[in-house]
Amino acid sequence: MEDIPVIKDYRLAAYFQELSADSLYPSAGSSAAMTAAHAAALFAMACRVNLRKIEECSSKREARNGRKDFWQDTLHNADLLLKQSLALAQEDGFAIKDFIEGTPRGAERAIDIPLKIARCAGEITALIIRAFSESYAPVQADMECARCLAEGSREAALTVARYNLSLLNQDKRESYVKQISKIEQDASSS
Repeated sequence: MEDIPVIKDYRLAAYFQELSADSLYPSAGSSAAMTAAHAAALFAMACRVNLRKIEECSSKREARNGRKDFWQDTLHNADLLLKQSLALAQEDGFAIKDFIEGTPRGAERAIDIPLKIARCAGEITALIIRAFSESYAPVQADMECARCLAEGSREAALTVARYNLSLLNQDKRESYVKQISKIEQDASSS
């Protein structure tokens, strides 16, 4: 693999064109991370709408009960997860390159990055779930859609990790199987 394209610099149509090309990157792992980024961005929009509605109704009671602080903190976390998702989409390309070039730990990175994507998507899901009941009703559909995207991202990333287990010897594989199981358990308990 030669140069790894910079995912965040792509326009949307160009990204999909590159994704559909006969290449190893972007591919499944970066797609999972981009879906997480999509979820975080959609959720951040819903946070901004909630903040605007609070500003429009800016009563002292709402300010006292911490709604504005809650949504500002939630938005900050959503923005951080958006950046993290984009960074992981890029990191997936470097992991693929490392594996193809035979870099030590290349196969492990081909699993580590999807697991990080799955954990990030899980954080997005948890953030949305915590905020949903506090939300202005007209953007709850956006939040629910963002949650579905984040959950799909987590599942897609875990699928990539499972497929990449075959790249490892049995001793190393067991540790990753446990990590995958832990992420699945965390998802089912939330």
